[in-house]
Amino acid sequence: MTDSIALRMAWEEHPHFRYRGCAPDADVPWMAAGDPSLSLDAWHGEDRDGSEPQRERLAREQAAVEVCLNCPVMVACDAYASSVVSEGGKARLAEPAGIWGGRLALERHRAFIRRRHEMAAPAPSRLMKTPQKLRVLEALAVHVTAEAVAQAAGVDVRTANWQRSRLVTQLNLDKQSATRAQLLAAAVERGLLDAAVVVADDGRVPAVPPPTKTADQPAVLAEPSVLPVQRAPEAVPRALRPRRRRVTAVRGQLPLFDEPARVATVTALYSPNCRLEAAA
Repeated sequence: MTDSIALRMAWEEHPHFRYRGCAPDADVPWMAAGDPSLSLDAWHGEDRDGSEPQRERLAREQAAVEVCLNCPVMVACDAYASSVVSEGGKARLAEPAGIWGGRLALERHRAFIRRRHEMAAPAPSRLMKTPQKLRVLEALAVHVTAEAVAQAAGVDVRTANWQRSRLVTQLNLDKQSATRAQLLAAAVERGLLDAAVVVADDGRVPAVPPPTKTADQPAVLAEPSVLPVQRAPEAVPRALRPRRRRVTAVRGQLPLFDEPARVATVTALYSPNCRLEAAA
């Protein structure tokens, strides 16, 4: 915390502090001195409702960084903003948001995590000497593929990969770039593994393999286009559809839906040979 305060004071007491690029312009106080066409909000983002469109954000950040690169106090500014302070027992950057010293907040956070990882101490060996971790290490020393390692260790692939990830973290290796050879070398150095049983590889096998499909996961086809297409049932031609009964049948009534019977009955009733009774 003291270092962060000292770095801020050094930044503010810099002989060219008043000429920094993000200082307010003398004629237009809400614009930047380093670029009179650029608002002071460029370094921290405008206070607005809703999210900032990506194109506007990228243009704003690029313009602000360009001003920082020509600023006489850029180094002191970055040193202060990237310093570490303690808050609630947790370490964080002195200025976790905004553009400082020509670097975005994301860039400074990544550098902070990288430094913290480099400064971290490996875990005690006793935490890595569990039976399952040792079996996974012994299997990894002989085998290369994730499936073979899991089978030799007597666990499923997901558990083996999880234990490999834990070992990488506890041995203070980088999860993104650590290789199988580096993991095994660190394990040998810590006395977790015998160097004589290690089978070398080409140095490109990752310490933690990417996620793979396990037996309890459904298979996923690589080509979505080959999935079977669910077709709707073909429509039945209108002429072949069964006719719907709309009138309730009454006993003694002429059948309306039986076309041949209806025609025959009507023909018989109104035939010229049939004598009709006159109406009373």
